[in-house]
Amino acid sequence: MPGAAIALVQDGRLTLVEGFGVRDLATGAPTTADTVFQLASVSKTFTAATVAALVDRRKLDWEQPMVSLLPDFRLHDAYAGRWVNARDLLTHRAGFPAFFGDLFDHLGYGDADVLLRIRYVEPATSFRDRPAYSNIGFFLAGELAAKAGGQPFPELTRSLIFEPLAMTRTGVASTLVGSAAVPGSLTDVSRSHALVGDRLQVVPPNLSALFIAAGGFASSANDLGRFLTLLARGGEIDGRRVLSETAVKAMFEPVIAEEPGFAEFPPIDADSGFDYAPGWGVYHYNGLKVLEKGGALDGVRTLLLVVPQKRFAVAILANRNLTAAPARPTCNPGSGPRPADAKPPSRPLAAYTGTYINDLWGTWTVAEHNGSLEVLAGPARYRAPLTPWNGDTFHLLWPGVLSAPVQVPFASDSAGRVSGFDYLGYGFRRVAP
Repeated sequence: MPGAAIALVQDGRLTLVEGFGVRDLATGAPTTADTVFQLASVSKTFTAATVAALVDRRKLDWEQPMVSLLPDFRLHDAYAGRWVNARDLLTHRAGFPAFFGDLFDHLGYGDADVLLRIRYVEPATSFRDRPAYSNIGFFLAGELAAKAGGQPFPELTRSLIFEPLAMTRTGVASTLVGSAAVPGSLTDVSRSHALVGDRLQVVPPNLSALFIAAGGFASSANDLGRFLTLLARGGEIDGRRVLSETAVKAMFEPVIAEEPGFAEFPPIDADSGFDYAPGWGVYHYNGLKVLEKGGALDGVRTLLLVVPQKRFAVAILANRNLTAAPARPTCNPGSGPRPADAKPPSRPLAAYTGTYINDLWGTWTVAEHNGSLEVLAGPARYRAPLTPWNGDTFHLLWPGVLSAPVQVPFASDSAGRVSGFDYLGYGFRRVAP
């Protein structure tokens, strides 16, 4: 990896914070303890802490149904929509499909529109039956917190967590790392790196426009050291209490068991157990309860770990995608090799162009550009190539290092005209040629 930064808390005290390597391969600028990194899903720990702070202030309860504050909120499963609460959303047990819906970060919809559209997400499991990792759930938790706290979610987290901890280099990633020249004093910013072909190089950051509560914050090792010190000390730092002991215990209490998946590394295994607590994963090692949260985005890998019994915690921030220590190979799963007997499209490309709509995803346009097809999705007209794959099935590939192609089959009406297409099981119907 080009660079990394580490914060280490032992016996409730920050004992090491240091940067290593370079923050930017293109310039050779060094990584420091103040270098700002995207946090990716480590942001979820701040969402849980924000909810905990609201519970401390009696503005919200862990078990309070979301509809009590947002009465127009609905889910596809009416029962889940009536009863879903902060604890459900923060532990991935609301029934949403795993790793689904991140595309909303790029389509250009506002919070209120996505809040309405989520009712069309079809559940993958029954409510509270089993967990499935969901950024949609954390977006909703952020919306619930914002309503309870009377502020937009990023401002609420700043006022309840960042400012009391003097985390001066922590905030929304799109503001802090969104450009090559960050205004003011925040020039010490890590760039995203990934292998492009055979060369490790700087790549554009994948920035959350909407799902801030799921993966949209950025911070430094120094600032994370403050946050981890707070957690290791049960909610107290510098002689001041920021979170109650009860709130910290609630964050660290397992809620629902999960099978370790591809995102979990040793020593997490079948024998360690693995559960979700609000904002955290929980396992056991040598008789100790361990809280962990990792994050990954294009060119970014992050990790927090807390051992409450030992008042021990560590943060690791790295600027290469899917970095693990020790390193292990990664792969892009794609959608399988192209069939040996693949057929060409049954029509000229112009026959597939037009405007298509879906209740969940909204309005997308299929257009012809330089002899190829592309999708222009949502109000932002988020652009992706649409490549012939096999007959009337095309491959759609969104931008980004970690993107994999999605098979998109087109359908025809009784007259043989293209009438719609399917995207991840959601049918789009054609409304204009």
